[in-house]
Amino acid sequence: FISPFLEVISQTAQTFLPPYLAPVNEYIARMTTQNPAYDPSNDDLAQSWLKAAFTVATRLLGIGVVVASFIATLVSLIPAFFGNLISSDTVVQAAVKPLAKYLWAGALLTAPVAVSEGVLLAKRELPFLATVYVVSSVVLPFALTEIKKTGGPVVQIWGCFAAFQLFRATCFAGKIYGGSVLNSLRYL
Repeated sequence: FISPFLEVISQTAQTFLPPYLAPVNEYIARMTTQNPAYDPSNDDLAQSWLKAAFTVATRLLGIGVVVASFIATLVSLIPAFFGNLISSDTVVQAAVKPLAKYLWAGALLTAPVAVSEGVLLAKRELPFLATVYVVSSVVLPFALTEIKKTGGPVVQIWGCFAAFQLFRATCFAGKIYGGSVLNSLRYL
């Protein structure tokens, strides 16, 4: 349910960031070819373009989190308080109630996943994205199978999905913001 709203922001990142990144990436490539010792971190022109792209990415992530917060809260209210919209069976209503918090977490974490994915696609970080997708797609079925083998409750499946989203969100956002955070900590 939440994906279409956040995919729009992901597509926005893929559309609006390349005009910020393409010229500076071409400029950096040209400068590196001309001077192998060229360091873009010491080039004010390159840094101004990269900073503008980073600002756009950060604003898109903020918009995504706000949208996801609203939608995740709205959607999770249904199993938490309005189970009758899902089923008229009171047993089903009682069973879905504890799932609301996991639904909320998974839906909220869709924002940093979708938006960061769009930013990373715009930055042409395809090998990194593919690695995270392969790792998470390989691990998830094993985790779900283990829950099934042990006869775990449905709430564990939803918790597993929330953890899956947290892993991907951490990887993607870490790739975008990790360097700037580490650089900031270096100067403390």
